[in-house]
Amino acid sequence: MFSRILFRLLLLVSLLSAGVWYYFKPSPAQAEDRYVNVYCWYGLIDSETIKEFETETGITVRLDAYDNNEVLEAKLLASNSGFDVVFPTTNPYVAWQIQAGVYQKLDKNLLPNIAELDSLVVRWMRGVDKDITYSLPYFWGTIGIVYNKDILDQVFPEGFPQNLSLLFDPENLKKLSKQGISLLEEGVDVIPYALLYLGKNPNSSSPEDLDLAARHLMKMRPFVKRFTSSRVVNDIVLGDTAIALVWSGEAQQAIDEAKEQGKHIEYFIPSEGGVVWIDAMAIPQGAPHPKNAHAFINFLLKPHIAARICENTKHGVAVSSAKKYLPDDVLKNEGIYPGKNTLKKLFLNTPPKTHEEIQFERERTRVWAKIRLNEY
Repeated sequence: MFSRILFRLLLLVSLLSAGVWYYFKPSPAQAEDRYVNVYCWYGLIDSETIKEFETETGITVRLDAYDNNEVLEAKLLASNSGFDVVFPTTNPYVAWQIQAGVYQKLDKNLLPNIAELDSLVVRWMRGVDKDITYSLPYFWGTIGIVYNKDILDQVFPEGFPQNLSLLFDPENLKKLSKQGISLLEEGVDVIPYALLYLGKNPNSSSPEDLDLAARHLMKMRPFVKRFTSSRVVNDIVLGDTAIALVWSGEAQQAIDEAKEQGKHIEYFIPSEGGVVWIDAMAIPQGAPHPKNAHAFINFLLKPHIAARICENTKHGVAVSSAKKYLPDDVLKNEGIYPGKNTLKKLFLNTPPKTHEEIQFERERTRVWAKIRLNEY
């Protein structure tokens, strides 16, 4: 026994002296070192982009997808998720996830393409992440009104307004109730519009304003067929609903699908103004491949890559130079890139910061649940 152990020790010493230590140490090119685990919204990162990144860097992308922020948040908060790059919506998710210590600080030295970010979108983003320390804006758009023009032309033969009254005036909803109306399922997306329609600050944290908005939404409630975020496209294209409050990206998808079926779907940002949404890029604490994560984020910030993603998804991308690579039909589509006059009226919902604002956020969630249940 002892002689066998001694033989192995002598063999190891002889191999080390011969300069063949690499037989015993882990290879720097082990498979797990060349991966990046990406968790993104369904359908927003195409296979061509993945292949180009893998060819350029030698890093393999393991892509998984989700369809709502609650799924992402549950995985981020439950334990070490194993993801390297995620795409959370800024408000309220990024805001409170930063406070909860979910994300690690970005190393700006590894992100030279950060200079390509659109200054206006960055300014909005600073309302959530003041110094852009933990997250970078990427996908962005608006919340607006999508409708079946053929149906509305029949219901309103003398024309209809391109403002909030089309969806928030109960008298208009009475006329549309048989055709179907839907609202987004989160109060943070709907209540600001109710306040804006009533002439109030859409970012108000006043209990009185919340009560006013809730009472108005209860007047609308009998005519609302569904509260949904995931079914909007199918509902409007198939004719199950005629009008909906919706994210701009889903509106563009509905427009394209309807066109293939000979249907006429349109989208507009209300003349009073509109809510901006931003899906950010961030690296969770405990990410197994943080350098690869930075490489992936930096790659997505390349103008031609951002342009491809924008054109494929019909989502705005917060890379200003990407516009050089985009066709006119995308650039002139206000549902993707709103014009200057519309941009002036857009706002990002302000995340709660003070104790009073956090308490208000909880109350708004409670009130919204009662509205949905028709119990307010």
